[in-house]
Parts: sequence; C-alpha cells; structure tokens
Amino acid sequence: MKRICNSLYLLLAAVVLSIPGNSKAQLSLNGYYNIDWQLNAPLGNKFADNISGWGMNIEGGYYVTDKLAVGAFLNFHTNNEYFSRRTLALSGTLSMSTDQQHQMFTLPFGALVRYRFVEADFQPYIGMKFGACYSEFNNYYYIYVTDQKRWGFYMSPEVGFNWYPWANSVGFHAALYYSFASNSCNIMSYHQNNLSNFGLRIGVAF
Repeated sequence: MKRICNSLYLLLAAVVLSIPGNSKAQLSLNGYYNIDWQLNAPLGNKFADNISGWGMNIEGGYYVTDKLAVGAFLNFHTNNEYFSRRTLALSGTLSMSTDQQHQMFTLPFGALVRYRFVEADFQPYIGMKFGACYSEFNNYYYIYVTDQKRWGFYMSPEVGFNWYPWANSVGFHAALYYSFASNSCNIMSYHQNNLSNFGLRIGVAF
C-alpha cells in the first residue's frame, strides 16, 4: 500500500507541472483538473467504521459541450479502527482472545461525467463517477496479520463547485459525495458485504 501511495503522489506532481497558465481565471475553458483532500464516513461498515481524513482525489475532464464534461478519476482512502481485547469465535471448537487493529485501504478509478449549471467563475455542478475499486482489508493482532485483497464495481454521485476567484491563478473545489463499492471481505469473525461512504472533498481547481 505504501508503494501505491508513493506512486500516486508522483502522478500528482506530474499533473501539476504539466498544467499551463494563461490570462484567464480558469486555466482552460474546455477542461478542468481537481486535486483534493478527502474525508469519508463509512456507512454500515463492520470492519472499520471510523471517520477518516486519510484520503486523496485526483480527476480531470473535458467539456464536450458548454456544460457537459467527461473525464477520468482516481482516488484512495484508508480507514482504521482499533478493537480492544475480546474473544473471537473462529469455529465451532476454536476461539482466540486478542486486541486488533483493522485497516481498510480502497483505490477506486474509472470514468466520470459532470454537468455544470453555468459557465462562469463560480461553477456549481452535479456529477457521477463509475469504474473499478481495488481494496485491501488488514487485521493486525499480536504479531500476526490476516489480510484479503478484493476487486469490485464502484459508483459515486456527487454535488459540488469549482470557483475561480482570481485571474492567472488556481481556484477552489469542494464536493459532497456518496460512494458504493461491491467489494466484500470475510476475515476471522468479521464479514463485510459492500462498502458505502458519505464524504467531503476540498481542494484546488485548475
């Protein structure tokens, strides 16, 4: 997972350095880039349900009409939850008493569509992301770890805005989103079917 995150940071640097500037408030009237910090709150998650700010979102799109854009996205998130010592029933005749640290890492990516309501410095919009989701579920206990890696389908509607208040400069992006992924896990006595989140993205707009 650490190698994945390092690769994403290198990709982010390449995107930022490749964006040209001009005399307009928005760097490109035909397209956009957003780079965000991401907060999420898992819904109905039995494996790791703590609210987490360990996330990042990168996306970009091209306006095929004045208001409708198509593009691509990639984001990642890590959720952690600590469980104090408890007895786990592993089978009909086997149990174990231990504390645990659960870690869930998700990396969705795919295509997006966005509809902005006005072509102006302040651009409220609605959008939909859909694609694939890679996930890792890790359960750390004593000196051991049990893990599962899963793939699933991902979709995420959102509502937000891009705001470009100054000329020759980047702007701001904010969005509220809901996400659903079909990934599931079955680790020890923990069974999780599907992943749902409600979240917030805040970042920069190009």
